Amino acid sequence: MPFFRFPQSPLSHPGLRRTLVLAAAALAGCASAPAPDLHADVPAQWHNAAPAAAGAAAPAEWWKAFADPQLDDLVRQALAGNLTIAEAHARLQASRKLHGVADAAYLPNLNFRTRDAVAADASSSYFQAGFDATWELGLFGRGEATERLARANVEAAAATLQGARVSVAAEVVRAWRELRSAQARQRLLKGAVALQERQVELISLRERTRLASRVEVERTQAALEQARASLADPGLAIRQSALKLAVLLGRHEPDPAWTREPDDATNPAVLAAITSTPADMLRTRPDIQMAQARVLDAAGALGIARADLYPRLGIGGSLTVASNFANNFNRRNTPTHTQTIFSLGPLIDIPLFDWGQRQAAAHARGDELDAALLAYRQAVLEGLSEAESALVELDQYRQRREAEERALQALGRAADHAGRLTASKLSSEFDNADLAARRIQAQLALSATTLAQDLAFISLHKAVGGAPAWRGEEQSSSRN
Repeated sequence: MPFFRFPQSPLSHPGLRRTLVLAAAALAGCASAPAPDLHADVPAQWHNAAPAAAGAAAPAEWWKAFADPQLDDLVRQALAGNLTIAEAHARLQASRKLHGVADAAYLPNLNFRTRDAVAADASSSYFQAGFDATWELGLFGRGEATERLARANVEAAAATLQGARVSVAAEVVRAWRELRSAQARQRLLKGAVALQERQVELISLRERTRLASRVEVERTQAALEQARASLADPGLAIRQSALKLAVLLGRHEPDPAWTREPDDATNPAVLAAITSTPADMLRTRPDIQMAQARVLDAAGALGIARADLYPRLGIGGSLTVASNFANNFNRRNTPTHTQTIFSLGPLIDIPLFDWGQRQAAAHARGDELDAALLAYRQAVLEGLSEAESALVELDQYRQRREAEERALQALGRAADHAGRLTASKLSSEFDNADLAARRIQAQLALSATTLAQDLAFISLHKAVGGAPAWRGEEQSSSRN
């Protein structure tokens, strides 16, 4: 809104500007909006967390609990090369640059301008050139509110960046664990196929000796084909996980090294408990950070609305050189009139007839701030609930995995005993085939539960915002 200007004339009293500034500053405190109270009640500890294991990874690098150097390298590459993270980083840089000049509107401003006009009778023309200087003082909380709005944009962009980092880290770990689990499942299914092929051989031999019917042979052959068909599922999961990793790392295609069989064929589960606290979640969970930024934005908007209820005060001045030229080219020695004008005085914009509308806007902004504070508290509650739910899920899968491990151990002991009976000619390989198949099925179930426990562990750390915070030096390293 342009200022209403008093007649531009030199100040009649040298202390007028100082008096104006002091009087406005005395009223500024009444208009500025107070800083919002971002208080949230959180428990001191998690209710469903297991005791922290010795040597557990730091919350910002929780994936190191898997003790997999290849996974650590994949996460590092993804945090440096993911395109979504790069986009969020660029937006954060832009918002920071704008925040750095947020107070420019309340700094002295100097403009140079020219104007050329022709008189209505076309007998002369006028040319003006000069400088205009204005300085809005940003009183009544307007300057503080403007800074809050700019800072809210920075914090929102930072929350978006941190959210991208948390999500990318979690998705890389998820895709990698799914790939490794699919490889383990593929190995077990190949063993099941080999076992079923041996079953076909044994039942065919029994048919030739008239100890089994053709129906049993065909039934065993069908089971073999079903076992071979089941190999397609882990193969598909391996390829899909590798493609997902490539996208997360900002690559066109997967690295062939990702799908190679690891030297260690085991697929252990992570047993380390969470080491962060609910209070840490308030600083690390991106959606809570975003809710904080929205509260700050609402507080800034309220400050601007309250400042609009008061006059906008400033100081203005101008230096103008004006010339009048006659347009009669038949005359010689046409006189040219030049005049220099200097002015300095206060700039005041006072709301008059729309004061009620401005007051309603201020009340509405206050309600929006209350809504933002409630949304912040809701985000904290949802974060706590999500983390506690993941802790419960993680503990349930841990108990299930321990039970399946005991069952597998019992089957292993049974297989050892059956092997001794076979060696003693007290039983045959055919008699022990069912026990071997049950052992493979138990291993497949344990592998699925191990993956479910790993995914619950990932969801838990994603729920609490586990990821290293962005540091400024990463910008230069990512661009080189």
